[in-house]
Amino acid sequence: MHDLKILIIDDDEDDYFITSQYLEEITEFNITCNWCFKIEEALVKLAQNNYDAYFIDYRLGAETGLEVLKEAISKGCVKPVILLTGKGNAQIDRLAVENGAYDYLIKGELNAEILERSLRYALERFKSFKLINDNEKKYRLLFENAISFIFTCDSALNFTECNPACTYLLGYKPEELKNKSLLDFISAKDQPIIKELVNEKKNIQNLSVELVSKPLGTMLANLSIAYFDIPNQQSYWQGIILDETIRTQAEQAKLQKEKLEATYRLVRTLAHEIRNPLANISLSLDGIEEKKIESQNLFIDIIKRSSARINSIITELLQSSKAIELKLESVDIVEVVKDVIEIADDRIKLKNIAVEVFFPTHPIIKNVDVEKISISILNLILNAVEAMEADTGKLYVGVKQTLDCTQILIKDTGSGISEENLKKLFEPYFTTKKNGMGLGLVSTLNIIKSHKADIKVESKENAGTTFIISFPNL
Repeated sequence: MHDLKILIIDDDEDDYFITSQYLEEITEFNITCNWCFKIEEALVKLAQNNYDAYFIDYRLGAETGLEVLKEAISKGCVKPVILLTGKGNAQIDRLAVENGAYDYLIKGELNAEILERSLRYALERFKSFKLINDNEKKYRLLFENAISFIFTCDSALNFTECNPACTYLLGYKPEELKNKSLLDFISAKDQPIIKELVNEKKNIQNLSVELVSKPLGTMLANLSIAYFDIPNQQSYWQGIILDETIRTQAEQAKLQKEKLEATYRLVRTLAHEIRNPLANISLSLDGIEEKKIESQNLFIDIIKRSSARINSIITELLQSSKAIELKLESVDIVEVVKDVIEIADDRIKLKNIAVEVFFPTHPIIKNVDVEKISISILNLILNAVEAMEADTGKLYVGVKQTLDCTQILIKDTGSGISEENLKKLFEPYFTTKKNGMGLGLVSTLNIIKSHKADIKVESKENAGTTFIISFPNL
């Protein structure tokens, strides 16, 4: 038998006694009744939700039971409330249900059977309501805390509801997006396909698009939206937008790793194949020198210089590809970058390049191999200087710290890199320089990866290039 605690709120003690007697006759429940006749006290007990159900008399002195019910719900009452009245009234019955009462009973018609049925109905309804309410809270929490942008739109793609992730992806708060269109944030090149599918009421699954917003600029994203046309309700679109930046960065990191591994394999093979005949040349030179054939000294010198050059190239190849041993020390990375700018100062002044720096006012301590990380930063700065025209170029160098990482930024206003060349940038032996070997950026990448850092490149032809080195904040 189920135990029930019930509070009867009635200013007439006789009516309380009669109602409680009927309740005690119910065999399905083990009922404990309490009585309250003061409205202020009743409101406190209703808000506390310490009872399984409440019976409220419609007439409570200066106030009505409906007024008490409204105030109780506003104060947090969620348990079932059954309204009692002296006589039937269709309008009161309707108002009672509209204002949150679970049932409406006439005192003159009460008996144990009616009260039992009313209680059973109220408790079952409360159980269903609680389940729905709990699920709604659970899904509301998922909606509010999701890192992906979840939204609903009307049939014209105007936002009707958005979760807080829109602030991260679009730079606007949910309330600021009301009545703005999804298309306002889609790049011009992606709009036609979306408009076509939306006009045909077709769902969109995993469409790669460019998001465009004034606060945040352009971002690669993944869009899915579905159309809902429910009878007797207004049709709407429901969608989700995923940030593709993380996936793209992961793919770039994987590609960079594969390029380095390809370099390792190729360099080891080349070094082995070249050094064997090089050793034979050196031995042959030794034999010629021992015989002291003077007329061949010129040729011997040429062979020596060529051999030394080959050996130098092999050494450079091996340096660019071998696993780097780091001598880590805790230093202020800001000071490291400042020192590198000083080293590059002569080259910068030679081309009369304007320099703009931006550094935090506080130190940022990182464990790095100062010599090697300086080489990689210097390499990027010199590349930036070489990419710019003398007297007109501008170099931006800075350090900034976010919650997740510390970044070194090197930006130029040079010729930029084509999309095709951007994909080849860290490939061994790829270079746009006349006399370059294409190993400088490979070596730079190797050093950066050895520090468990990442490098990202953003470039546009005739607009310049930005290199971003990111050290995780461990």
